[in-house]
Amino acid sequence: MNIKDYREKELKTLVIANILVILSLNGLITFDGILEENNYMKLLVTIINSGLFASIIYTLVTVCDCMISSELKRYIVFWWCPMPGETVFSDIKTDAKDGRFISAEAIESYEEIYNNLPSEKKACRQYENSKWHDLLRQHESETKVLIAHRDYLMCRDMATIIVLMTFVYTLLSFVMKLITFDKKAVIYLVVVYLVCMIATRVKSKRFVKTVIACDLHPQK
Repeated sequence: MNIKDYREKELKTLVIANILVILSLNGLITFDGILEENNYMKLLVTIINSGLFASIIYTLVTVCDCMISSELKRYIVFWWCPMPGETVFSDIKTDAKDGRFISAEAIESYEEIYNNLPSEKKACRQYENSKWHDLLRQHESETKVLIAHRDYLMCRDMATIIVLMTFVYTLLSFVMKLITFDKKAVIYLVVVYLVCMIATRVKSKRFVKTVIACDLHPQK
């Protein structure tokens, strides 16, 4: 299973959809014009929906994904909050909040980890994340983990792409003066970013807890 196949599917679709929305908000595309068979708008929509344009978008998405480091993506999504893997054992001890296992069985299974948790916050987060990654390496090929991992990466990269699109839109309108700046387009992109950011945080917690669930209840 290729967990990054979403770059050719969902991410590409997201970019094309948002380009259409931004062009619509800027008045470059209108539904009335399309219905009236305005040649300019028909041509523009045809180009955007073409296979060549989609291929170009896929290439740009792939290049951008390679250019933006995982560390930067982390701050785009989690800001300065800890990632779920950095607090997973502390969170489970307080309240598992997962129907697949309970705190008591996790505390019992990971007794050694809990006994060795550092008292200093930064060191504790690094320790928890390291121990969680040990578990991930043991279960990373399991279907449930692969699906949860893919969903997390997809939402994270969607949030990253929206931030990049906002930057490019601002650059094209303010610096290069190629398109007219419209605050509605920026508001739209911010809303989409917030939705993707929240979805990423939810999916990341699901991913982290899925690894724990698979470790506590291994497949027979």
